[in-house]
Amino acid sequence: MHIVEKKIKKSLMQMVSSGDRILAAVSGGLDSVSMLQLLNKFKSKSSNFSLAIAHLNHLARGEDSNRDAEFVLQLGKTLGVKTFIEEIDVTSLRRNTNTSFQETARNTRYSFLHRTLNEWGGNLISLGHNADDLAETLLINMLRGSGLLGLTGTPPKIDVFIRPLHDCFRTEIESYAKMFDLEYCSDLTNQKKHYLRNRIRLELIPFLESYNPQIKPSLIETSLLLSDDEDYLKKQVDKIMSQAIDTGQKSSFPTLNINFIKNQHPALQKRLIRQVILLAKGDLRSISSRHIFKILQLINCSVKTREIHLPGNLTAIYAGEKLLFCKTQQNKVRITTHTEDRFVPIDINIPGWTDVGIHGLRINAKLIPIRNTKDFLTNLNRAYLDYDKTGSQIKMRFFRSGDRFVPLGMKGSKKLKSFFIDEKIPKNERNSVPILTSKDDDIIWIYEKRIGENYRVTDKTRKVLILEGEWS
Repeated sequence: MHIVEKKIKKSLMQMVSSGDRILAAVSGGLDSVSMLQLLNKFKSKSSNFSLAIAHLNHLARGEDSNRDAEFVLQLGKTLGVKTFIEEIDVTSLRRNTNTSFQETARNTRYSFLHRTLNEWGGNLISLGHNADDLAETLLINMLRGSGLLGLTGTPPKIDVFIRPLHDCFRTEIESYAKMFDLEYCSDLTNQKKHYLRNRIRLELIPFLESYNPQIKPSLIETSLLLSDDEDYLKKQVDKIMSQAIDTGQKSSFPTLNINFIKNQHPALQKRLIRQVILLAKGDLRSISSRHIFKILQLINCSVKTREIHLPGNLTAIYAGEKLLFCKTQQNKVRITTHTEDRFVPIDINIPGWTDVGIHGLRINAKLIPIRNTKDFLTNLNRAYLDYDKTGSQIKMRFFRSGDRFVPLGMKGSKKLKSFFIDEKIPKNERNSVPILTSKDDDIIWIYEKRIGENYRVTDKTRKVLILEGEWS
Protein backbone atom coordinates (compact mmCIF):
# COMPACT_ATOMS: atom_id res chain seq x y z
CA MET A 1 0.00 0.00 0.00
CA HIS A 2 1.35 3.43 -1.01
CA ILE A 3 2.28 5.82 1.83
CA VAL A 4 -0.51 8.20 0.73
CA GLU A 5 -3.08 5.41 0.94
CA LYS A 6 -1.88 4.52 4.44
CA LYS A 7 -2.13 8.13 5.59
CA ILE A 8 -5.54 8.81 4.09
CA LYS A 9 -6.91 5.52 5.44
CA LYS A 10 -5.85 6.61 8.92
CA SER A 11 -7.33 10.09 8.39
CA LEU A 12 -10.68 8.73 7.21
CA MET A 13 -10.90 6.43 10.24
CA GLN A 14 -10.58 9.53 12.45
CA MET A 15 -12.80 11.91 10.46
CA VAL A 16 -15.51 9.85 8.75
CA SER A 17 -18.28 7.73 10.22
CA SER A 18 -20.51 5.13 8.64
CA GLY A 19 -23.37 6.74 6.71
CA ASP A 20 -21.59 10.07 6.11
CA ARG A 21 -22.24 11.84 2.81
CA ILE A 22 -19.04 13.49 1.58
CA LEU A 23 -18.99 16.25 -1.04
CA ALA A 24 -15.48 16.35 -2.58
CA ALA A 25 -14.35 19.79 -3.77
CA VAL A 26 -12.46 18.98 -6.99
CA SER A 27 -10.67 21.67 -8.99
CA GLY A 28 -9.14 19.18 -11.41
CA GLY A 29 -5.61 19.67 -10.09
CA LEU A 30 -3.24 17.06 -8.70
CA ASP A 31 -4.27 17.29 -5.04
CA SER A 32 -8.05 17.27 -5.48
CA VAL A 33 -8.00 14.53 -8.17
CA SER A 34 -5.79 12.32 -5.99
CA MET A 35 -8.09 12.98 -3.02
CA LEU A 36 -11.14 12.05 -5.09
CA GLN A 37 -9.58 8.83 -6.38
CA LEU A 38 -8.61 7.82 -2.84
CA LEU A 39 -12.05 8.64 -1.42
CA ASN A 40 -13.68 6.63 -4.19
CA LYS A 41 -11.32 3.72 -3.58
CA PHE A 42 -12.01 3.55 0.14
CA LYS A 43 -15.74 4.11 -0.44
CA SER A 44 -15.77 1.07 -2.70
CA LYS A 45 -13.81 -0.99 -0.18
CA SER A 46 -15.76 -0.10 2.94
CA SER A 47 -19.10 1.14 1.50
CA ASN A 48 -19.64 3.12 4.69
CA PHE A 49 -20.02 6.59 3.14
CA SER A 50 -21.51 8.23 0.04
CA LEU A 51 -19.57 10.47 -2.33
CA ALA A 52 -20.33 13.35 -4.70
CA ILE A 53 -18.21 15.91 -6.56
CA ALA A 54 -18.47 19.73 -6.60
CA HIS A 55 -16.59 21.98 -9.03
CA LEU A 56 -16.89 25.76 -9.36
CA ASN A 57 -15.80 27.31 -12.66
CA HIS A 58 -14.54 30.82 -11.78
CA LEU A 59 -14.42 31.77 -15.51
CA ALA A 60 -11.14 33.52 -14.72
CA ARG A 61 -8.74 31.68 -17.06
CA GLY A 62 -10.68 31.53 -20.30
CA GLU A 63 -10.55 28.17 -22.06
CA ASP A 64 -8.40 26.71 -19.27
CA SER A 65 -11.25 27.23 -16.79
CA ASN A 66 -13.73 25.54 -19.15
CA ARG A 67 -11.24 22.72 -19.77
CA ASP A 68 -10.94 22.05 -16.02
CA ALA A 69 -14.73 21.98 -15.61
CA GLU A 70 -15.15 19.55 -18.50
CA PHE A 71 -12.36 17.34 -17.14
CA VAL A 72 -14.03 17.13 -13.71
CA LEU A 73 -17.41 16.39 -15.31
CA GLN A 74 -15.95 13.51 -17.35
CA LEU A 75 -14.02 12.22 -14.33
CA GLY A 76 -17.24 12.07 -12.36
CA LYS A 77 -18.93 10.11 -15.15
CA THR A 78 -16.00 7.68 -15.35
CA LEU A 79 -16.12 7.04 -11.61
CA GLY A 80 -19.90 6.94 -11.52
CA VAL A 81 -20.01 9.73 -8.94
CA LYS A 82 -22.70 12.43 -8.99
CA THR A 83 -21.09 15.72 -10.05
CA PHE A 84 -22.22 19.30 -9.46
CA ILE A 85 -20.76 21.98 -11.78
CA GLU A 86 -21.51 25.69 -11.48
CA GLU A 87 -20.20 28.77 -13.30
CA ILE A 88 -19.74 32.14 -11.58
CA ASP A 89 -17.87 35.09 -13.10
CA VAL A 90 -15.71 35.97 -10.09
CA THR A 91 -13.91 38.80 -11.90
CA SER A 92 -17.21 40.63 -12.50
CA LEU A 93 -18.42 39.80 -9.00
CA ARG A 94 -15.26 41.21 -7.47
CA ARG A 95 -15.86 44.62 -9.08
CA ASN A 96 -18.88 45.07 -6.81
CA THR A 97 -17.01 44.17 -3.62
CA ASN A 98 -14.20 45.65 -1.59
CA THR A 99 -12.14 42.46 -1.68
CA SER A 100 -9.27 41.04 -3.72
CA PHE A 101 -9.87 38.50 -6.47
CA GLN A 102 -8.44 35.74 -4.28
CA GLU A 103 -10.74 36.59 -1.36
CA THR A 104 -13.78 36.96 -3.62
CA ALA A 105 -13.02 33.61 -5.26
CA ARG A 106 -12.57 31.91 -1.89
CA ASN A 107 -15.79 33.34 -0.46
CA THR A 108 -17.72 32.42 -3.62
CA ARG A 109 -16.28 28.89 -3.64
CA TYR A 110 -17.17 28.21 0.00
CA SER A 111 -20.67 29.59 -0.51
CA PHE A 112 -21.10 27.27 -3.51
CA LEU A 113 -19.84 24.28 -1.51
CA HIS A 114 -22.21 24.92 1.40
CA ARG A 115 -25.13 25.46 -0.98
CA THR A 116 -24.35 22.28 -2.90
CA LEU A 117 -23.88 20.27 0.29
CA ASN A 118 -27.37 21.26 1.43
CA GLU A 119 -28.87 20.57 -2.00
CA TRP A 120 -27.34 17.07 -2.07
CA GLY A 121 -28.13 16.36 1.57
CA GLY A 122 -24.51 15.82 2.57
CA ASN A 123 -22.83 16.43 5.90
CA LEU A 124 -19.10 16.71 5.06
CA ILE A 125 -17.05 18.70 2.53
CA SER A 126 -13.66 17.22 1.61
CA LEU A 127 -10.85 19.63 0.63
CA GLY A 128 -7.53 18.78 -1.01
CA HIS A 129 -5.18 20.73 1.28
CA ASN A 130 -1.95 18.89 1.99
CA ALA A 131 1.01 19.15 4.37
CA ASP A 132 2.90 21.50 2.03
CA ASP A 133 -0.06 23.89 2.12
CA LEU A 134 0.15 23.94 5.92
CA ALA A 135 3.87 24.78 5.88
CA GLU A 136 3.34 27.51 3.27
CA THR A 137 0.45 29.05 5.22
CA LEU A 138 2.53 29.16 8.40
CA LEU A 139 5.31 31.04 6.56
CA ILE A 140 2.78 33.43 4.98
CA ASN A 141 1.36 34.29 8.38
CA MET A 142 4.84 34.72 9.86
CA LEU A 143 5.82 37.13 7.07
CA ARG A 144 2.62 39.15 7.46
CA GLY A 145 2.86 39.20 11.24
CA SER A 146 0.67 36.87 13.21
CA GLY A 147 -0.22 35.88 16.74
CA LEU A 148 -0.22 32.33 18.02
CA LEU A 149 -3.51 31.42 16.35
CA GLY A 150 -2.17 32.25 12.88
CA LEU A 151 0.79 29.92 13.40
CA THR A 152 -1.23 26.88 14.44
CA GLY A 153 -2.36 25.89 10.97
CA THR A 154 -5.71 24.52 9.93
CA PRO A 155 -6.93 21.37 11.73
CA PRO A 156 -7.73 18.29 9.59
CA LYS A 157 -11.40 18.53 10.57
CA ILE A 158 -13.32 21.65 11.48
CA ASP A 159 -17.06 22.13 11.25
CA VAL A 160 -18.21 20.31 8.08
CA PHE A 161 -14.78 20.43 6.43
CA ILE A 162 -12.35 17.52 6.34
CA ARG A 163 -8.84 17.44 4.84
CA PRO A 164 -7.89 13.80 4.21
CA LEU A 165 -4.51 14.79 2.67
CA HIS A 166 -3.64 16.88 5.73
CA ASP A 167 -0.58 14.69 6.56
CA CYS A 168 0.52 14.00 2.97
CA PHE A 169 3.39 15.95 1.39
CA ARG A 170 3.18 17.09 -2.21
CA THR A 171 6.05 14.80 -3.30
CA GLU A 172 4.16 11.83 -1.86
CA ILE A 173 0.98 12.81 -3.73
CA GLU A 174 2.96 13.21 -6.96
CA SER A 175 4.44 9.75 -6.42
CA TYR A 176 0.97 8.28 -5.87
CA ALA A 177 -0.41 9.93 -9.04
CA LYS A 178 2.54 8.65 -11.06
CA MET A 179 2.21 5.10 -9.70
CA PHE A 180 -1.47 4.90 -10.65
CA ASP A 181 -1.11 6.98 -13.83
CA LEU A 182 -3.68 9.57 -12.73
CA GLU A 183 -4.62 12.31 -15.15
CA TYR A 184 -5.15 15.82 -13.82
CA CYS A 185 -5.14 19.46 -14.96
CA SER A 186 -2.17 21.78 -14.51
CA ASP A 187 -2.79 25.39 -13.49
CA LEU A 188 -0.09 27.60 -15.01
CA THR A 189 -0.84 30.37 -12.49
CA ASN A 190 0.82 28.15 -9.84
CA GLN A 191 4.13 29.06 -11.47
CA LYS A 192 3.59 32.82 -11.47
CA LYS A 193 5.81 34.41 -8.85
CA HIS A 194 3.73 37.53 -8.29
CA TYR A 195 1.54 35.48 -5.93
CA LEU A 196 3.01 35.39 -2.42
CA ARG A 197 2.21 31.70 -1.87
CA ASN A 198 3.91 30.79 -5.15
CA ARG A 199 7.04 32.74 -4.25
CA ILE A 200 7.16 30.98 -0.90
CA ARG A 201 6.75 27.57 -2.53
CA LEU A 202 9.13 28.20 -5.44
CA GLU A 203 11.78 30.38 -3.79
CA LEU A 204 11.64 30.65 0.00
CA ILE A 205 11.11 26.99 0.93
CA PRO A 206 13.89 25.71 -1.40
CA PHE A 207 16.17 28.34 0.15
CA LEU A 208 15.26 27.22 3.67
CA GLU A 209 15.78 23.58 2.65
CA SER A 210 19.41 24.43 1.91
CA TYR A 211 19.75 25.02 5.68
CA ASN A 212 17.37 22.28 6.79
CA PRO A 213 16.25 19.63 4.24
CA GLN A 214 13.41 18.75 6.62
CA ILE A 215 12.13 22.31 6.97
CA LYS A 216 8.55 21.44 5.97
CA PRO A 217 8.15 18.65 8.55
CA SER A 218 9.82 20.93 11.11
CA LEU A 219 7.37 23.76 10.39
CA ILE A 220 4.42 21.41 10.72
CA GLU A 221 5.77 19.98 13.98
CA THR A 222 6.18 23.51 15.33
CA SER A 223 2.62 24.31 14.24
CA LEU A 224 1.30 21.25 16.11
CA LEU A 225 3.15 22.28 19.29
CA LEU A 226 1.74 25.79 19.04
CA SER A 227 -1.74 24.34 18.51
CA ASP A 228 -1.57 22.76 21.97
CA ASP A 229 -0.54 26.09 23.49
CA GLU A 230 -3.31 27.91 21.64
CA ASP A 231 -5.89 25.36 22.78
CA TYR A 232 -4.79 25.68 26.41
CA LEU A 233 -4.86 29.49 26.41
CA LYS A 234 -8.26 29.52 24.71
CA LYS A 235 -9.69 27.27 27.41
CA GLN A 236 -8.20 29.51 30.12
CA VAL A 237 -9.87 32.54 28.57
CA ASP A 238 -13.19 30.67 28.36
CA LYS A 239 -12.95 29.89 32.08
CA ILE A 240 -12.46 33.48 33.20
CA MET A 241 -14.42 35.34 30.53
CA SER A 242 -17.53 35.61 32.68
CA GLN A 243 -15.49 37.28 35.43
CA ALA A 244 -13.97 39.79 33.00
CA ILE A 245 -17.32 41.08 31.73
CA ASP A 246 -19.48 43.33 33.88
CA THR A 247 -22.89 41.67 33.70
CA GLY A 248 -24.53 44.53 35.57
CA GLN A 249 -24.49 46.78 32.50
CA LYS A 250 -27.75 46.99 30.53
CA SER A 251 -25.99 47.70 27.23
CA SER A 252 -26.11 45.02 24.52
CA PHE A 253 -22.37 45.55 24.09
CA PRO A 254 -19.88 44.01 26.56
CA THR A 255 -18.19 46.01 29.32
CA LEU A 256 -14.82 44.92 30.69
CA ASN A 257 -13.81 45.06 34.34
CA ILE A 258 -10.45 46.86 34.14
CA ASN A 259 -9.18 45.76 37.54
CA PHE A 260 -9.82 42.12 36.67
CA ILE A 261 -7.96 42.53 33.36
CA LYS A 262 -4.99 44.15 35.06
CA ASN A 263 -4.63 41.20 37.43
CA GLN A 264 -4.24 38.71 34.57
CA HIS A 265 -1.09 37.54 32.82
CA PRO A 266 -0.31 39.70 29.73
CA ALA A 267 -1.04 36.73 27.46
CA LEU A 268 -4.54 36.46 28.90
CA GLN A 269 -5.06 40.23 28.91
CA LYS A 270 -4.61 40.42 25.15
CA ARG A 271 -6.83 37.41 24.54
CA LEU A 272 -9.61 38.70 26.78
CA ILE A 273 -9.62 42.00 24.90
CA ARG A 274 -9.70 40.23 21.53
CA GLN A 275 -12.57 38.05 22.71
CA VAL A 276 -14.59 41.06 23.88
CA ILE A 277 -13.97 42.84 20.57
CA LEU A 278 -15.23 39.71 18.81
CA LEU A 279 -18.39 39.76 20.93
CA ALA A 280 -18.96 43.46 20.28
CA LYS A 281 -18.02 43.59 16.60
CA GLY A 282 -19.07 40.14 15.42
CA ASP A 283 -15.69 39.41 13.81
CA LEU A 284 -12.02 40.36 14.10
CA ARG A 285 -11.63 41.68 10.57
CA SER A 286 -9.05 44.52 10.39
CA ILE A 287 -8.30 44.13 14.13
CA SER A 288 -4.52 43.95 14.55
CA SER A 289 -2.16 43.61 17.49
CA ARG A 290 -1.70 47.39 17.31
CA HIS A 291 -5.34 47.91 18.32
CA ILE A 292 -4.98 45.48 21.23
CA PHE A 293 -1.86 47.25 22.51
CA LYS A 294 -3.57 50.64 22.25
CA ILE A 295 -6.42 49.36 24.41
CA LEU A 296 -3.89 48.01 26.92
CA GLN A 297 -2.28 51.47 27.01
CA LEU A 298 -5.72 52.94 27.61
CA ILE A 299 -6.36 50.54 30.50
CA ASN A 300 -2.99 51.32 32.06
CA CYS A 301 -3.57 55.06 31.65
CA SER A 302 -0.37 55.45 29.62
CA VAL A 303 -2.18 57.54 27.00
CA LYS A 304 -4.07 60.81 27.45
CA THR A 305 -7.11 59.80 25.43
CA ARG A 306 -10.15 58.21 27.03
CA GLU A 307 -11.37 56.42 23.91
CA ILE A 308 -10.04 54.43 20.99
CA HIS A 309 -11.79 54.09 17.65
CA LEU A 310 -11.58 50.61 16.14
CA PRO A 311 -12.37 49.28 12.65
CA GLY A 312 -15.98 48.41 12.00
CA ASN A 313 -17.38 51.56 13.68
CA LEU A 314 -16.55 50.24 17.14
CA THR A 315 -15.30 52.45 19.96
CA ALA A 316 -13.63 51.45 23.24
CA ILE A 317 -14.18 54.00 26.03
CA TYR A 318 -12.32 54.18 29.35
CA ALA A 319 -14.78 55.02 32.13
CA GLY A 320 -13.54 54.69 35.69
CA GLU A 321 -12.91 51.00 36.35
CA LYS A 322 -14.78 49.94 33.22
CA LEU A 323 -13.90 49.63 29.56
CA LEU A 324 -17.05 50.20 27.51
CA PHE A 325 -17.56 49.10 23.92
CA CYS A 326 -20.15 50.71 21.68
CA LYS A 327 -20.96 51.28 18.06
CA THR A 328 -20.08 54.65 16.54
CA GLN A 329 -23.66 55.88 16.33
CA GLN A 330 -23.95 55.44 20.10
CA ASN A 331 -20.86 57.58 20.65
CA LYS A 332 -21.97 61.19 20.31
CA VAL A 333 -18.35 62.37 20.31
CA ARG A 334 -17.76 60.97 16.85
CA ILE A 335 -21.14 61.66 15.29
CA THR A 336 -20.92 65.28 14.27
CA THR A 337 -22.07 67.29 11.29
CA HIS A 338 -19.35 68.68 9.06
CA THR A 339 -19.93 71.39 6.50
CA GLU A 340 -17.56 73.18 4.19
CA ASP A 341 -17.52 76.10 6.62
CA ARG A 342 -16.78 73.99 9.69
CA PHE A 343 -14.27 71.54 8.20
CA VAL A 344 -11.52 72.52 5.78
CA PRO A 345 -10.40 69.68 3.46
CA ILE A 346 -7.14 68.07 4.57
CA ASP A 347 -4.21 67.51 2.18
CA ILE A 348 -3.05 63.87 2.23
CA ASN A 349 0.71 63.34 2.34
CA ILE A 350 1.96 61.06 -0.44
CA PRO A 351 3.84 59.08 0.65
CA GLY A 352 3.56 59.07 4.44
CA TRP A 353 1.09 59.50 7.29
CA THR A 354 -1.50 62.24 7.59
CA ASP A 355 -3.28 63.03 10.86
CA VAL A 356 -6.69 64.09 9.66
CA GLY A 357 -7.36 65.90 12.92
CA ILE A 358 -10.85 64.57 13.47
CA HIS A 359 -11.96 61.39 15.27
CA GLY A 360 -8.33 60.28 15.63
CA LEU A 361 -8.21 59.11 12.01
CA ARG A 362 -4.83 58.78 10.28
CA ILE A 363 -4.25 57.99 6.61
CA ASN A 364 -1.10 56.23 5.39
CA ALA A 365 -0.18 56.57 1.70
CA LYS A 366 2.32 54.29 -0.07
CA LEU A 367 3.42 53.94 -3.68
CA ILE A 368 4.38 50.54 -5.06
CA PRO A 369 5.08 49.12 -8.55
CA ILE A 370 2.25 47.19 -10.17
CA ARG A 371 4.19 43.90 -9.98
CA ASN A 372 3.89 43.91 -6.19
CA THR A 373 0.11 44.11 -6.04
CA LYS A 374 -0.97 40.71 -7.29
CA ASP A 375 -1.47 39.36 -3.79
CA PHE A 376 -3.63 42.19 -2.41
CA LEU A 377 -4.18 42.10 1.34
CA THR A 378 -7.56 43.76 1.18
CA ASN A 379 -9.38 45.26 4.15
CA LEU A 380 -12.23 47.74 4.35
CA ASN A 381 -9.80 50.40 5.57
CA ARG A 382 -7.42 49.92 2.61
CA ALA A 383 -7.76 51.03 -1.02
CA TYR A 384 -5.61 50.24 -4.08
CA LEU A 385 -5.70 53.00 -6.70
CA ASP A 386 -4.07 53.92 -10.01
CA TYR A 387 -1.64 56.68 -9.09
CA ASP A 388 -1.50 58.11 -12.62
CA LYS A 389 -5.26 58.73 -12.35
CA THR A 390 -5.46 59.98 -8.76
CA GLY A 391 -2.47 62.28 -9.00
CA SER A 392 -0.43 63.42 -6.01
CA GLN A 393 -2.84 66.08 -4.70
CA ILE A 394 -5.44 64.16 -2.71
CA LYS A 395 -7.69 65.68 -0.07
CA MET A 396 -10.02 64.37 2.60
CA ARG A 397 -13.38 65.97 3.34
CA PHE A 398 -16.96 65.03 4.24
CA PHE A 399 -20.30 64.80 2.45
CA ARG A 400 -21.61 67.80 0.52
CA SER A 401 -25.06 68.21 -0.94
CA GLY A 402 -25.04 67.24 -4.61
CA ASP A 403 -22.00 64.93 -4.37
CA ARG A 404 -21.82 62.27 -7.09
CA PHE A 405 -19.29 59.57 -7.95
CA VAL A 406 -18.89 56.40 -10.03
CA PRO A 407 -18.82 53.44 -7.60
CA LEU A 408 -16.52 50.53 -8.40
CA GLY A 409 -18.27 48.17 -10.82
CA MET A 410 -20.60 50.83 -12.29
CA LYS A 411 -20.39 52.74 -15.57
CA GLY A 412 -22.46 55.81 -14.69
CA SER A 413 -22.29 58.24 -11.80
CA LYS A 414 -24.52 58.01 -8.77
CA LYS A 415 -25.66 60.49 -6.14
CA LEU A 416 -23.65 59.94 -3.00
CA LYS A 417 -26.84 60.28 -0.98
CA SER A 418 -28.37 57.37 -2.94
CA PHE A 419 -25.18 55.35 -2.44
CA PHE A 420 -25.40 55.88 1.32
CA ILE A 421 -29.02 54.76 1.29
CA ASP A 422 -28.15 51.62 -0.70
CA GLU A 423 -25.32 50.87 1.74
CA LYS A 424 -27.78 51.27 4.64
CA ILE A 425 -25.68 53.97 6.29
CA PRO A 426 -27.88 55.76 8.87
CA LYS A 427 -28.69 59.37 8.04
CA ASN A 428 -26.99 60.66 11.22
CA GLU A 429 -23.72 58.95 10.21
CA ARG A 430 -23.43 60.10 6.60
CA ASN A 431 -21.81 63.43 7.42
CA SER A 432 -19.06 61.62 9.33
CA VAL A 433 -17.88 59.25 6.58
CA PRO A 434 -14.44 60.38 5.32
CA ILE A 435 -14.30 61.09 1.58
CA LEU A 436 -11.02 61.24 -0.37
CA THR A 437 -10.96 63.33 -3.52
CA SER A 438 -8.66 64.35 -6.36
CA LYS A 439 -7.38 67.91 -6.74
CA ASP A 440 -10.47 68.54 -8.92
CA ASP A 441 -12.72 67.35 -6.06
CA ASP A 442 -13.62 64.14 -7.89
CA ILE A 443 -14.39 61.39 -5.37
CA ILE A 444 -11.70 58.70 -5.30
CA TRP A 445 -12.71 56.69 -2.24
CA ILE A 446 -15.59 56.60 0.22
CA TYR A 447 -13.61 55.42 3.23
CA GLU A 448 -14.33 51.80 4.22
CA LYS A 449 -17.14 51.67 1.61
CA ARG A 450 -16.16 51.84 -2.08
CA ILE A 451 -13.49 53.25 -4.39
CA GLY A 452 -14.35 55.11 -7.57
CA GLU A 453 -14.48 52.99 -10.75
CA ASN A 454 -12.35 55.54 -12.63
CA TYR A 455 -9.45 55.10 -10.20
CA ARG A 456 -9.27 51.31 -9.91
CA VAL A 457 -6.11 49.36 -10.73
CA THR A 458 -6.14 47.86 -14.24
CA ASP A 459 -3.73 45.93 -16.44
CA LYS A 460 -2.50 49.31 -17.74
CA THR A 461 -1.62 50.61 -14.27
CA ARG A 462 2.07 51.38 -13.81
CA LYS A 463 2.18 52.59 -10.22
CA VAL A 464 -0.25 51.77 -7.41
CA LEU A 465 -1.25 54.13 -4.63
CA ILE A 466 -2.22 52.35 -1.42
CA LEU A 467 -4.29 54.38 1.03
CA GLU A 468 -4.88 52.88 4.46
CA GLY A 469 -6.64 54.41 7.42
CA GLU A 470 -6.48 53.71 11.12
CA TRP A 471 -8.25 55.12 14.19
CA SER A 472 -5.87 56.14 16.95
